[in-house]
Amino acid sequence: MIDPTARCPKWLIDHIVDSGGSISFYKYMDLVLNDPKNGFYATGRLNIGKNGDFCTSPSLSNDFARLLAIQVVDWFLDLEKSRIDSELFSLVEIGPGEGTLSRDLILAITDLAPSLISKLEVVLVELNVGMQKRQEKVVNDLKGINCRWVNIEDLILRPVTGVVIANEVLDAFPVERLIFCDDMVFRQGVSLKKINHESFLEFVDLKPTSEIIKFLEDSNNLLKIEFPPNDLPKRWVTEWHCDLSSWFKKMSKILINGSLLVVDYAMESKRYYSPMRKNGTLISYKNQQANPNILKDAGLCDLTAHICIESTINYALINGWKFLGETRQGQALLALGLSKFLYSLQNTTSNELSAALNRRESLLRLVDPMGLGEFRWLAFQKDNRNDLIFRNRFLEEPIS
Repeated sequence: MIDPTARCPKWLIDHIVDSGGSISFYKYMDLVLNDPKNGFYATGRLNIGKNGDFCTSPSLSNDFARLLAIQVVDWFLDLEKSRIDSELFSLVEIGPGEGTLSRDLILAITDLAPSLISKLEVVLVELNVGMQKRQEKVVNDLKGINCRWVNIEDLILRPVTGVVIANEVLDAFPVERLIFCDDMVFRQGVSLKKINHESFLEFVDLKPTSEIIKFLEDSNNLLKIEFPPNDLPKRWVTEWHCDLSSWFKKMSKILINGSLLVVDYAMESKRYYSPMRKNGTLISYKNQQANPNILKDAGLCDLTAHICIESTINYALINGWKFLGETRQGQALLALGLSKFLYSLQNTTSNELSAALNRRESLLRLVDPMGLGEFRWLAFQKDNRNDLIFRNRFLEEPIS
């Protein structure tokens, strides 16, 4: 049965027809998010924030950056103490969104460790021109620090030493969707269905690629569980982040020495690939509303899929990274001193009450176990000398 809301826009019809009438879901997700002329990200149509399509931690207030900066400063100071041969340390953000996180981190570092500022640069890795233009308006106002935009290939040619942050990036990578039905596996695709001169999108089952077969063969080692799990329903759909291994390989080439922090929707493999999760983790976001209908409004909304913790760590390890640890965002921010931020609001005067209440709400949203607090922080280290020691404060006991 065709979903009447899944109308296919003209530009996407052309892509599907040119591909023979159907495309993989991976290709569909890549197109609707990243197509240069029509993709949700590429066009700059995406709006992040309380009044936008969805909220990220940095979009709520600068408190997220102020807390994260405590950890980032530790990492930079550890690099400085190690006497690594580098004239400049780089703060690299992958997929910088609106640019507010990098801006607020630099402002926070200026307060916490002003001596570092003269030794830092900001490097923003943004593929989409529409988003870069918005970032420039935010970041270019920073004083006393160089900001530059590059692609990953540029950084591979001229790698840096420093800290790399990927906040809510990996969940937007195009994914392969796998369908298990009657002891067979299929690759999910998207095709066209014409009704009354209108074109609609519908799912189709395609033959699995050799890469999918290889993933299935390697799954027990990657996921640390039996995969596919037992007792599956008649039709079970899940996701595979097939680009993660190559992404970690590229990240290992852009960083000479330093740390990588991934913050994202994530869950353990036994939850991710539970038989009860029969439709996977993919969700659509638009105007602060989550929608399981992932074919609706193609190119006009966000698509996101959780990452699997075990496979993400394994992909990092096989590409030369050392795993430092992982925890939930709520625990990480409490370890970095969020309770002190909340306590400081007790001294609010009556004139500042409204602003203080808004700030309190934003702080609590950062650690809400039903929302942003459930995000996972996964940290990795690149060390060409094998003697670099980082303090990972975000993994320590919460500060009361």
